[in-house]
Amino acid sequence: MDQRVMEKFYVEIPKRKAELPALIVLGVVCFVGWAFHFGIFGMWGGFAWLSVSIPLVFWLFKKRTGPYFIQADETGISFRIHFFSQFKSIPWKYLQRIDYLVYEINFMLKETAQVVSLATSSMEDEQTEALKQYISDAIAKRGE
Repeated sequence: MDQRVMEKFYVEIPKRKAELPALIVLGVVCFVGWAFHFGIFGMWGGFAWLSVSIPLVFWLFKKRTGPYFIQADETGISFRIHFFSQFKSIPWKYLQRIDYLVYEINFMLKETAQVVSLATSSMEDEQTEALKQYISDAIAKRGE
């Protein structure tokens, strides 16, 4: 048996890639809400909307921003890949099946049959292939 220790796989996702789509969506929501309130209530309705929505967007941005990464080690895989996602950690012992798709990796959990998806679009192709290889090696090592 191979007694080597597997190194940790870690990819940091750039903040620009993880937060820019959310900022665009929040900006569009602010603009559409402003246009709606401006159209119905006039200038004061538009100002009221902006005075409420802009602080809420800043608060949401400060609350949700953080590190974006994909990490796999001998215990399992953990990740947070974009602005609206939550931190997820999945130990290898809870995995029933892994499906490698073109732009995502799906993990099926034991007992609940819940599927957790990891989108790989935020990584380079080489990093995606390295992650798939690391997962395959970790599962094979665990099966020994």
